[in-house]
Amino acid sequence: MRLTIPKDIVRRAEATQADIRVALAVQLYCDNRLDHADACKLARLSSAQFNSELLARGITIQQYPRVGQTRREAG
Repeated sequence: MRLTIPKDIVRRAEATQADIRVALAVQLYCDNRLDHADACKLARLSSAQFNSELLARGITIQQYPRVGQTRREAG
């Protein structure tokens, strides 16, 4: 899918393509529409970089297993 954002909007937002990708990934993550791994992939950031971005925005980091993955119990 290709998303086109009018240049005048990007200019007024003083944003780069990377800024927009991160903003979209953060918002979809906050809306619980993307898990942490997919948000990192969309933002093109490592997990640590994405976590830093979340913390800078005052957003709690919650990582859950992907659907279909099971958590292993301790012991």
